[in-house]
This record gives sequence, C-alpha cells and structure tokens, in this order.
Amino acid sequence: MTVTTRLKPRLTALAALLLAGCTTVPAPSPLAARVDFAADGRLAARGELAGRSVNENVHFRWRRSGEQVTVELGSPLGDTQARLQVTPAEATLRLADGRSASAPDADALLAELTGLTLPVAQLRWWIEGASAPQPAATELPGETPGSRRLEQAGWQVSLYDAAPYPRRLVLKRDDFEVRIAVTAWP
Repeated sequence: MTVTTRLKPRLTALAALLLAGCTTVPAPSPLAARVDFAADGRLAARGELAGRSVNENVHFRWRRSGEQVTVELGSPLGDTQARLQVTPAEATLRLADGRSASAPDADALLAELTGLTLPVAQLRWWIEGASAPQPAATELPGETPGSRRLEQAGWQVSLYDAAPYPRRLVLKRDDFEVRIAVTAWP
C-alpha cells in the first residue's frame, strides 16, 4: 500500500466505514452483469469494534459501472471529504486536501488505514439486495413484510423495503451496528 501522508484518523474512520459498507469489487459474477447501479444515502456506525468506540455519520454517493466502483464521502453538511475508486486491480482513496492511499483492494485498504475488519466484500452485494456468493449465507425470517434477513460472514443483516433494492440496511455484529439509509437510486 502507498500512503501519500498519514490520513486524518476521524476522516479515515469515516471513509473506512463507508468502504466497509459499499465497495469491494469481487470476481465477475451474475450481479456484476446487471446494469450499472447507483445509490445515494447516509451511513451511521455505532458501538464497539476491535476495542474501539465508534460513533460516525457520513453521506455517500455510490456508483458501480461493471467492475468499477466510485464512492464519494461527505460530511453531514454535504461537502465532499473523500473519493474512493475501486477497480479489479486497485483501490484508491483521495481526500479533499489531495492526500491519498491505495492498496490492491478495498479490504486491504480498510485494514491498512484503520486496522479494522468489516464485511467489505459482502456489503457490496447486500446494498444491492442480494447475499454475497461467499461465504454461505443463512436466510432468516423477515421482521416485517417486504424485509429480508440473513446471516453471513458473522453479521446479521436486515434489508428493509427490499424490492427491488433495500432502502434501509442494518448490520449487526456483537456490540457494533451499521445503519445505511438509501435516499435515492439516481
């Protein structure tokens, strides 16, 4: 991994949490063959993770075109703080002030920047309303009509208003929770 300068810890955590929520590009698959996908929304992460207290909020713009994903991260006030680009060959995070970091994939970038392990690869699928191809997922009874629940990679995932794509996602593992609200599919 190449880090131009040491990234600001708070912004790095925000970026990493959104990375975890949206942006690994796996090997070609039936989902990747779908038409391009876009989502705008908010992400909130709260709780204890790897002995660290997390309480972060971020706005995001997520775009997938084939095997390339671009995510813009913004503050709650709407200004763009970072831009993540993921291709099959590399993941690169650029901050508004010009600093950047890159790694072979988003999982490696997340681990290098934060030391945290989150379901990066799986959430790319979950935000599009599907279980990831690996590891195997267990379907659970939905909590409400139009919702789906599953357990995968040690996470309990709830997808609400899930047709055709979920409007809300809640991910839980131990004392940590990530909530994603999709406000638009441009």
